[in-house]
Amino acid sequence: MNKHTLLKALYTVIVIFSFSSCSKEGEIIIEEETNSNSSSSLTITVGIFTENNGVYTHTGKELYFDSEKECQTWSRNAQGDNHSSGSHLHYNAAANVSLNSAHTSFSWTEYGPELDQTSIDATCATGANGVSKTVTTTSYTPDKNIYLKITKVE
Repeated sequence: MNKHTLLKALYTVIVIFSFSSCSKEGEIIIEEETNSNSSSSLTITVGIFTENNGVYTHTGKELYFDSEKECQTWSRNAQGDNHSSGSHLHYNAAANVSLNSAHTSFSWTEYGPELDQTSIDATCATGANGVSKTVTTTSYTPDKNIYLKITKVE
């Protein structure tokens, strides 16, 4: 056997050994190890309901919270009020979030409303004038003229 043929044969053996030592099962384990190091945050979906004579109706609107993120913000359309006579946006934020271990209740401190994103970010960062709120998977929690209830945790 000449040197060139010997090197080619050795290369072929190394390549075959490399591919045969990799398995689909090994790749899955690597993915699971990677995922286990990722954040364990969950998304809490809170449905917004109205009530009429004891019957709760989902409005089709929902709030989405991250179980670990602080100063989460959202906006909603507001009717005319002391800020503006026409329809406009109100911005709110949630901090001090806490999902119980059974995933059946979720609490946060709510800030706002403010009239723009910059203002709500500043209000949340300072933690001024927040209101504590808690919702569950089993009951409708009154919040001004609506009711809140956890509809999903994933």
